[in-house]
Amino acid sequence: MNILLTPSSPQKNTAIILGATGNLAFALAVVLEGLKQHNQTLLAQSDVFIYYQDMNEPIRQALGNIVPCRFVPYQFPHMQGMRAHILRDYGEMTFVRYECFRFLNTYQYVLWLDADILIQADISAMRQHITHGIGFRREYYNQKVRINFTQDIEGFDMNAPHYNAGIMAISNTLTKDNDALADWCYQKTAEIAPSLYFPDQGVLLLMCQHFGFTIDPLPEKYNCEARRNRFALRKAALIHAVGHRKFWKYYYFDEWYQNYKKWVNKTGFACGNNFPLLKKWGLLRYPLFQVAPNPAKYPMKFALYLLKALFHCKR
Repeated sequence: MNILLTPSSPQKNTAIILGATGNLAFALAVVLEGLKQHNQTLLAQSDVFIYYQDMNEPIRQALGNIVPCRFVPYQFPHMQGMRAHILRDYGEMTFVRYECFRFLNTYQYVLWLDADILIQADISAMRQHITHGIGFRREYYNQKVRINFTQDIEGFDMNAPHYNAGIMAISNTLTKDNDALADWCYQKTAEIAPSLYFPDQGVLLLMCQHFGFTIDPLPEKYNCEARRNRFALRKAALIHAVGHRKFWKYYYFDEWYQNYKKWVNKTGFACGNNFPLLKKWGLLRYPLFQVAPNPAKYPMKFALYLLKALFHCKR
C-alpha cells in the first residue's frame, strides 16, 4: 500500500485531489482559499492532495500554508500518437484525474477539483449524490459522448449522454480493484490517442461504459459554468471556467479576484499573463491587471472587467 495515499487520521474519509504545474499555483491558491473559507466541515473529514510538475518548494510551501496539503510529483507515461493539441492545450496534468481511483483503496470518497474553479459555498453534500459510486455534471445542450473524439470508438455507445469531468465525485462502492480503473484509463488513452479531442474526459466516460458503471448526474450547483446566467451563478457552490475563457484572462468574479490578490500580496507569485498593451502601459505590477482580459483582443470585455472591479460586483 502506498503510504502517501493513506488517511492522516481515522476521521479522514475523503481525499480531495487537485493537479497543476507551477505556473498555475495562483489558481490552486484560489481553490484552497475557497475550501478554507466555505468548507471547514469537509476539510475536517478530508486530506488534500496536489499532484504537480515544475512547482518549486517555496510555492508548495505557500500553498500548504493556506490548507495543509500533501504534494505528489506526477509522471505522465508519454504516449505515441497523441495529437499535438492535446498536450499543448490541456497539458500532461489533465490525466492526473485517472489517479483518483487509486485513492479508493484507502478513502471512502474522492473529489477531483479542476484548478479553474471558484468555490463560493459548501460542496460537501456532493458526496451524497453518488449513490452508484461515480458522478459528473451532465453537459448542457444534450451533447453525446462522441463530442470527445475525432471519430467514433468501436465497441462503445457514442450516443450515450455526455458529462463534464472537470469535477468528479467517486466512492469506494465502485469496485474492489480500483487500481484497475486507473490502469485501464491509461491503457485506453494510449490505444486511442490519435482519436482524442477532449482527452481524459472522453476516456473516463468510456471507462464507465466498459465497467458497466451508472453515472450519477451531479447537480449544476457543484459545477456551474462561468458563462451561465447570474441566477445560476448566485445559486452555485462551485463555478467552473471551462475552456479557454478563464477567470484570469476573461471574467471578473469578485471573490476569485480577491483571493487571487491575497495570494499575490502574501507570496509575490503572480499569474503569468503578459499581454503587450498592459505591459506597455506598466500595469502588470498590479494584481487587477495581471488577471485582466487582453485589451487588444477583448476591448469591451476589458472595459466591463474594470467596471465590475470598480464596484466589486459579485456577478
